[in-house]
Amino acid sequence: MSKVKNMAWDNAEKQSDKIINEYCIGNIDIDTAKKQLADVDNIDLCGIDEHNVDEVLDLAKEEHGQIQLYKMEYLRWWQEKR
Repeated sequence: MSKVKNMAWDNAEKQSDKIINEYCIGNIDIDTAKKQLADVDNIDLCGIDEHNVDEVLDLAKEEHGQIQLYKMEYLRWWQEKR
């Protein structure tokens, strides 16, 4: 891949990760996240488009919830161990 394409991909990935994270932690709603993702330059390089953006956001939210659940279970286990 060319350096320019790599740079465009990296920038799109950083911006989309930030938006998706903001959605997952509840700082923005799904409509705002979809609009912001649509405004990211070269978002298609990340595999996100208008046809799969809902699925991308749903999967990210689900994964975020699973991570939070794991953290809570680990903390509970750790406190019981003490």
